[in-house]
Amino acid sequence: MPGVIAPGLSRWYSFLPLVVVALVVWRRHGTRPALALLAGGWVIAFSAEWASTAGYGVPFGVYHYRLAGLARDWLVAGIPVFDSLSFTWLAYSTYTVLGGIGARGPRRLVLGALMMVGLDLVVDPVALRGAHWFLGSIYSYPRGAGAWFGVTWLNYVGWFVVGLALQLWLRLCLGETRPSRSLGLWVGALLIVLVYLQSALLALLLGVGPAALAALAVLLLSAGLARWPKPQIPDRPPRALLVACALGSEARAVRAAIPARWERNRTAEMVRWTTVDARVEVWETGMGQAAARAAAAQVAPGSPVLVAGVAGACAPGWEPGSVGVARSVLTPDGVWVAADPDRTIRLVAAGAGRECRLGSVEEIADGLEARAALASAGVDLVEMETAAWLGRGCAVVALRVVLDTPGRPLGPAGSLLRMGGRGPAADLALKLLASHPGAIPSLIEVGSRQRVALRALRRSAGLAVGLLSEVAGPQPTVDPASSAVGR
Repeated sequence: MPGVIAPGLSRWYSFLPLVVVALVVWRRHGTRPALALLAGGWVIAFSAEWASTAGYGVPFGVYHYRLAGLARDWLVAGIPVFDSLSFTWLAYSTYTVLGGIGARGPRRLVLGALMMVGLDLVVDPVALRGAHWFLGSIYSYPRGAGAWFGVTWLNYVGWFVVGLALQLWLRLCLGETRPSRSLGLWVGALLIVLVYLQSALLALLLGVGPAALAALAVLLLSAGLARWPKPQIPDRPPRALLVACALGSEARAVRAAIPARWERNRTAEMVRWTTVDARVEVWETGMGQAAARAAAAQVAPGSPVLVAGVAGACAPGWEPGSVGVARSVLTPDGVWVAADPDRTIRLVAAGAGRECRLGSVEEIADGLEARAALASAGVDLVEMETAAWLGRGCAVVALRVVLDTPGRPLGPAGSLLRMGGRGPAADLALKLLASHPGAIPSLIEVGSRQRVALRALRRSAGLAVGLLSEVAGPQPTVDPASSAVGR
C-alpha cells in the first residue's frame, strides 16, 4: 500500500493544488461541473501529451519521457499522471484570475492560454533540468537542445493550443463566471504566484534567470490586456428588471416566457441568468428569507424587482394555478409593508393576476393551523422570500401562483426542500422514499399540481416582464458597492 500511494505524496505539489481546485469548483458550481472539469481537462492534456510523445509531435513537438526518472510515478501509456493533471489546475487559475480582473468572452480564453504559455516559459526550462533538483530527470528532446534554454519553440505553440482548448472547456463547464473577491479568485492567484516564485527561484539557481524575467513579462502583459480597455461606467446607477425566483423550476418557467438569449453565471450563492441585451435578469436565489436577503444585498436600493414563484393559499377562493399580485406583504416581524403600488396596479389591470395580501414567513407553513393563523391575520397567500427584497428598499412587485391549499397541502413533498436550496434535494428524496415508500402517490399528485402552477407562472410572468421591463430600461442591476459578484 505505501508503494501505491507514494507517487501522490512525492508529487504533492501537483496533486494538492488539483484537490484544492476540485473542492473550490465543487463548492461553487456543484458536483457535475467539478467532475466534468477534472475529467475533460485531463483528457485534453493527456491526449496532447500522448500524441507528442508517441512520435506524432502534435502539438508540443516530439519529446520523450524518461521512464527511469519516473519509476515511482503513476503512468498511463507512458505519460506521468501528475504532469497531465497539472494542466487543469493551471488553466483554472488563469481563467479565474483573468475573469476577476475584467477579461470576458474570447479575450478571456486567448489571454488565459497566453498566461499559461507565460508560466511555461520558466517552468519547462527548469523542468528540463530536473536532475539538479527534486523533480528528477523526467523528459528529453530526441534531436538535442531547443532554442529556448533547451526547450523547443514548437512546445510553446502546443502550450497555447492546449491552453486555449482548456480555457474553452472551463468556459463550457463553469460559464462566464465573474469571481470578484471569491475564493476561486484567491486560490487561482495564489497558485499562479507560487508556481512562478518556485520556478523563478530555481531558474536563478540553475542559471536560466532570463526565463523567469520573460515569464513575468508575459504574465504582466496578459493581466494588462485583460484590464484594457477599462469598462465604461454609466453616469447613473444601472437598473435592469430583476426577476427573483427561489427555485430553479420557477426560474425556468420565467425564462421560457421571455423570447431572448440568456447568459448564465453561477456563483456559490445563486445562479444568475441575463438576457444578452441586459434588459432582464433572472436569479435563482434559493429558498427562504436568508437566501433572499443574501441576494438582495447585491442589488442597488430602489432597483425594480419582480419576485416570482409559487405560493400556498391561506384564504378560501384560491385554487392551484390561481395567480396573485401582492398589494401588501406581511413580514416575519408581523408588519404589513406595501408593494410598489404603481407597478402592482399595472399588472392587475393587464390581467397578470388578481390582487392579494401576501404573507412572507421564515419557515414552511404547511399545516392547517399555520394556514388558519395566517388567514386570520388577513393573508391570502404565503411564501418565504418577498419580505427580504422589501427590506432592501427595492421597488418590489410580487407575483405568486398557488401550488397548494389548506385542503391540498404539500405533505411529504415539502420535506424535499431545504432552506437555501434551489430544488428538491436528492439525499432528502432518497431518505423519504426509504422511510415512507407510501409517499409516492402524494409526490406524484403534487408534481401534477406543480406543472399546472408553473404553466400559469409562465403565462403571468411573461406578461409581467413585458410590462415592467419597459419601465426598467436596458441596464444591469447589481450594486457595485455591495456586489460580491462584480461586473
